[in-house]
Amino acid sequence: MARLIYVTNVSWSTPSDEVFTFITDLVRPVGTYLYGRRLYETMVVWETDPALAAQSELRADFANVWRTADKIVDSTTLQAGSTTNTRLERRFDPET
Repeated sequence: MARLIYVTNVSWSTPSDEVFTFITDLVRPVGTYLYGRRLYETMVVWETDPALAAQSELRADFANVWRTADKIVDSTTLQAGSTTNTRLERRFDPET
């Protein structure tokens, strides 16, 4: 059985390079991200907006880590995933 790691970060300002590096290194080994619709729609910009990755090497690294990971979106309202390596699930099934 896979291990589930729950990560949440809250920021009211642009994270420092140290914080950004920490988060990227924390999620780098994660093979699959599990999202709800709203957070997935927020994170999609890391694949759809190349200007973010162009801002710095740190952001380019994070964008690459995010793009290459598998993403599972649990949603009854999202019509389709709009990024690579994305699977839509209509209901959460812990066995899956």
